[in-house]
Amino acid sequence: MAQRIWLIRHGKSSRPVGVIDHERPLARRARADAALIRAWLGDAPAAFFTSTAKRARETAALLAGERPVVPNDVLYQASEGEFLAVVEDAVATASAVAFVAHNPTVTNLVNRLAGRSVVDNVPTLGVAAFRRLPDGAWDLRGYAAPKQLR
Repeated sequence: MAQRIWLIRHGKSSRPVGVIDHERPLARRARADAALIRAWLGDAPAAFFTSTAKRARETAALLAGERPVVPNDVLYQASEGEFLAVVEDAVATASAVAFVAHNPTVTNLVNRLAGRSVVDNVPTLGVAAFRRLPDGAWDLRGYAAPKQLR
């Protein structure tokens, strides 16, 4: 079975006074945006790996429904190389996996894996879908953002 991945930026977060970055929750708007992206994803992916930041964990839970959500400390402030190592580990055990994380790494990886500039800035709850080719490269299969789906 072909390996597929989805790179997703977390939903819009709120900025409560006195709350550290890692613990910032989602803003109200993120719930409506997550419903749009969840419909776009359909029954795939099979599992969600997420940054341990609260806004990312909440985003993954909204998108996953009953599917597994796996928090991963590395995805919070991952470099591109660290993020790709998490991807490779995940696709070694599951063929259809989503990753919920942060910018600028999500935007950089979308463009890097696509082999071209797809977007200047993946917006909150933006998602890029990739399929692995026989040569090991990733092929961009789709891109969506809540604004496009409203």
